[in-house]
Amino acid sequence: MRPDQIIKYFFATTALIGASVLLAKAQEKQEPWEDQGKLENVEVEIINQLEIKLPKATRNFEKIPPRPSEPIRPAMTYDFRPFVFNTPEVRPLIRPLKLKQSESASVYGGTLLLGYGNYASPYLEGFINSGRSRNKLVGAHAWLKSSVKGPVGGKNSGSGTSGISLYGRTFSNEISLSGNLGFDNRTTHFYGYPQPMEVSRDTIKQSFNHFTLGGAIENARNSKFAYKLGGDFSYLSDKYDAKETEIDVAFGSSYRISDDQSIEITADYAYISRKDSEVATRGRNLLQMNGGYAFTPLDGVRIRAGVNFAYENDTIDSKDVSSLSGHTRILCAQPVCRRGGFAHRWHAEGIIIKPEPGKLVAGSQRALAHTNKQFDLEVGLKARLGNKVGVHTGLSLASLKNMYFFLNDSTDQAKFQTVYDDKATKRSNFFAALSYAQSEKAKFLLRGDLYSYLTDQLDEPWHKPTYKLSANASYDLYSKLLFSLDLIAQGGMKAYDFTSDKIVTLDGAFDVNFRTEYKFSQSLSFFVQLNNIASNKYPVFLNYPVRGFQVIGGLMWSF
Repeated sequence: MRPDQIIKYFFATTALIGASVLLAKAQEKQEPWEDQGKLENVEVEIINQLEIKLPKATRNFEKIPPRPSEPIRPAMTYDFRPFVFNTPEVRPLIRPLKLKQSESASVYGGTLLLGYGNYASPYLEGFINSGRSRNKLVGAHAWLKSSVKGPVGGKNSGSGTSGISLYGRTFSNEISLSGNLGFDNRTTHFYGYPQPMEVSRDTIKQSFNHFTLGGAIENARNSKFAYKLGGDFSYLSDKYDAKETEIDVAFGSSYRISDDQSIEITADYAYISRKDSEVATRGRNLLQMNGGYAFTPLDGVRIRAGVNFAYENDTIDSKDVSSLSGHTRILCAQPVCRRGGFAHRWHAEGIIIKPEPGKLVAGSQRALAHTNKQFDLEVGLKARLGNKVGVHTGLSLASLKNMYFFLNDSTDQAKFQTVYDDKATKRSNFFAALSYAQSEKAKFLLRGDLYSYLTDQLDEPWHKPTYKLSANASYDLYSKLLFSLDLIAQGGMKAYDFTSDKIVTLDGAFDVNFRTEYKFSQSLSFFVQLNNIASNKYPVFLNYPVRGFQVIGGLMWSF
């Protein structure tokens, strides 16, 4: 082996041994691995005190001037020449889009109802009107509604009504004319005689023939001044040789000062001439004039204030009476509003007085007097609960002079006589109503009234109810089936029974009626009417019960 190789091996062996010794020493001094990775608890404080301050820069906002331009040589010139462009005339064929006219709903000018029911009750009624027209309307109405039999004695308590009326109206740009002509007959019987007494039907029959004629003229244009002048004539006769002629003339006008103010003037005149076998003929006059000022102080609130003048001569006394009084009325159209007012007005009364007993008062037993409403105060509240429910409640207080009452005749219990209190009758009426409407398909109305009367000489307010409840509901099922339900309940009426010589309280009335109609088509339908479903033969006045359960069915044809 050469010397240089021996030296290389020596140095390599020495280096290997030295490295092994150093490695062994390092392993002896190494700490256990479990104690590695721990951080010592030290606090580090970082202080930043460096602040860099730079001097404000000086900015130069000088605009760079434009570079000078050298003029163009030679100078440019412009030559404007007119240019005419002719195009041929275009005639486009414009065809506007035409909407298909929808067919108007069928409007029938005539209706005929034909039916029959128990108590031998034929029913016939018809309407006929002119077709669609912008300047005229002519029509006629005829009816026959009767029941040959009644609740007492069969035919001895039959009743009915029949008649015909003609009416028309024409329009122009300025005025409107209207007129009517009619005749009707009403028949009943004095069936309140003692039972089981035998009577002749002809001796207890009462019949009225009534002829009417009327007309009116009014402005047709919507202008500041509105007016209407009308007149009516009627002639009435009954089986007991009582005759009555009545002429009524009414005028109403309004002048609109502004949208919120107007002046209103009305006048009414009634002349009633009565002729009876035991009563001398005498004309009775009633003239009333009213002037008022109406204004709207708040949105939706309307106030009318004015004065009334009245003149009358009556049959109760021989004195002519005139009066001057004031009136006020407040109306509003808010969702929740109060309404009220007081007034003084007369009501003309003739032989036929509206309540049913008026038809059972024989001629010479009729004491006639115009009702003088000396004072009438009404306050009320109307409210809407959503879009479908309405509430209306209020109180009315009135003082009525010559208010009529019906008292059974002391010599014939089947007949009545009209009686009046010496002084004014005080009447109060508290009422409340609830209504619901679901479009035109479903409707409901409920109303209740409480009455009280304070008389001076009369012991009781004869044949006046002290409470009344009425309800009506209707429903249209798929425009095919129509249902209607009516309910009436009233009571508290008092009468004087001369046979027992004491005051009696009449039984309360409860009546439920139901009607249904089935449409075979738009022009033909079938109907059924059920009256007094509870078959409650309650008395409407002393000795006069109503019919029990009644049913009538028939057809209705529109053409």
